[in-house]
Amino acid sequence: MSIKRAAELAEPPAEAAAAGDAQPGSTGDADPRPTGDAGPQSKGDAGGRGRISPLQFRLAVLRHHRIVYRVAAALLRDAHEAEDVTQEAFLEYWRQGRGVRRKREWLLTVARNACLDRLRRPRCTVDPDDAHADRALTDRRDPEWHLEQQELAARLKFRIAALPEPQRSLVILFDVHGFDGAACARILGISVNQVKVYLHRARRRLRRELEDRS
Repeated sequence: MSIKRAAELAEPPAEAAAAGDAQPGSTGDADPRPTGDAGPQSKGDAGGRGRISPLQFRLAVLRHHRIVYRVAAALLRDAHEAEDVTQEAFLEYWRQGRGVRRKREWLLTVARNACLDRLRRPRCTVDPDDAHADRALTDRRDPEWHLEQQELAARLKFRIAALPEPQRSLVILFDVHGFDGAACARILGISVNQVKVYLHRARRRLRRELEDRS
């Protein structure tokens, strides 16, 4: 997501100022330590649902917008839709974020659900070499090496996108973005043992398909 887009997103919705004035004592962010459940439907968050302050909103955007956008972009493989999903997730946090403890995981749960809703709609096929794909970093290596790496990355992205859920989300969260098994389990609403099983299946499938094409 661009810096300009992030700055725009960091401004709370229009009603934020009025809501913030109506909530004296609500300034400041909640304890950032991950001590509660993550999902938007978690029992640990059920008691304190409601709007957050403008300051809490801005802090959440500054801390978490990048990872939310990157996960959404990896799932959707469309930069514009990923921006829309990211904005939707933070708007939902603005409306329902009071009492949420693991903010990053909560936001990722909301964003992933929004991505899956969009993926269920009829849509055009996205080419793995679409213009929104990440640009390779340049260095002093041989140009042929860069070409091979770009082709491998494109094939891998294409194969990851073809994985069934929750395997696709797990590969993106665990292997690409480095979330641990417990965090993945909370975001996806499955057990840690299921995380291990689905990851094993996904990796085995990716390895087999990449080897078959090589």
